[in-house]
Amino acid sequence: MSADDSGRWLVETPPDVLGAALKAVVQAYVRHKETGHSLKSCLYEITREKRYPIKSIEIARRLIWEHGTRRSLLAKIVSKVIKDKRFWLDRKVLLELFTNQVLVKGCSRLEATKFVQAARNVFGKEWMMPLEPLLGKLYALKLEGKVAEGGDELEKIGLAYGHPRWFVEYLFNILGKAEAVKLMQACNEKPPTYFVLNRLKMSEEEILEMLERDGVKFERDKRAPLLYKIIQSKPIRDLAVCKRGLITVQDFSSVFSIISTQPKSGMRFLDVCAAPGIKTSLIAIYAQNKARILSVDISPHRLKTYLSYTRRLGVEGADAILCDATRDMPTRLYADVVILDPPCSSTGLFWREPSYRWIVKPTTIKKFSAIQKKMLDNVARYVKNNGLLVYCTCSITVEENEGLIKDFLTSNPDFHLEAAPIKLGSPGLLGLEECRRLYPHRDMCNGFFVALLRKAS
Repeated sequence: MSADDSGRWLVETPPDVLGAALKAVVQAYVRHKETGHSLKSCLYEITREKRYPIKSIEIARRLIWEHGTRRSLLAKIVSKVIKDKRFWLDRKVLLELFTNQVLVKGCSRLEATKFVQAARNVFGKEWMMPLEPLLGKLYALKLEGKVAEGGDELEKIGLAYGHPRWFVEYLFNILGKAEAVKLMQACNEKPPTYFVLNRLKMSEEEILEMLERDGVKFERDKRAPLLYKIIQSKPIRDLAVCKRGLITVQDFSSVFSIISTQPKSGMRFLDVCAAPGIKTSLIAIYAQNKARILSVDISPHRLKTYLSYTRRLGVEGADAILCDATRDMPTRLYADVVILDPPCSSTGLFWREPSYRWIVKPTTIKKFSAIQKKMLDNVARYVKNNGLLVYCTCSITVEENEGLIKDFLTSNPDFHLEAAPIKLGSPGLLGLEECRRLYPHRDMCNGFFVALLRKAS
């Protein structure tokens, strides 16, 4: 995106709409700090409580996404004018938003003035008073052509591509420098939106006709049945096909994990950590509601979402239980397929949720890998002889994936790795080539890992 393109939306946005968006973003960051909830969830809560205009919500989402992709650079630039580390969080966020638009994206003086005026309107002169001289100093940095520079190569690359230094080094180790840079570049581009046709409620042809009548431009993705990519559309939640549950928006990575199990009529599935119901719904769609599914999750709130989601899509033959997957589960089921998609560091989602980059730490990975090991060892007991255990995460770290699988195979000799029936993605690391890795820059989807483990008959 050029500087002209990046600023045009500021000129075209009414001041009240822009002001509402700025206020929503600032409040979302404050709530995120207070609660630890994701920025996406905090923004949703705030805009729902205050009933923000749809256009303001769209701009707020855009601002949060852009801020997340450049957070380290913006913080470094703003630190040139803020010396007090205890500076108000809400005002610091506004300074970083201003820095992104004016210094990084190169907006004009007119656009910078409009930004400041919109902020004054919603926050008030008293709130803005401490910021006025700092905004002037930031604009002076633009006129002087000064940008933040890192120290060593890792820090410079981290600033340039918006990733923490430790993660840049991690990517260099597992992918090499050239591939690591390509991945980080891809993480700063808006990800594509995929959807799966829900033939449980209507034929494929009828759904596609409805999409065309609604002005949606899309194209078939041949990597999986019923999978399409949106080229152009109004907000998906406003589409009739979405409201009626005729399509389900899914990333290709989730679809890949399910089609790798080749769902068929009569198969029994155990979906562990199932909420909000993405994989359960895909199993039902691909097996045409003729598979038996037991879904498990530990969160009552997420299971409530699961029930709403699966009912809207017309899923049948699926039951849900509330329990902890690290312990004995209240079932005697021995499944044809057990799917474990455990909590993880979400390092594969950095392009979809850029704010995760600044939350995840090496200690986060260690914490999740310990939980994942407990779950994997536990759920393996529910796989029938000659059955399949599918382990998948939206992480690209070795500790949560190949390292865990290697340890599992050593302590569970009755399981062996099986190659995926669909040859997509990249081979696993540590010599586990049967595992599959998906990367944003190669596969245009979330970073993802899938291992198929077959139990001896």
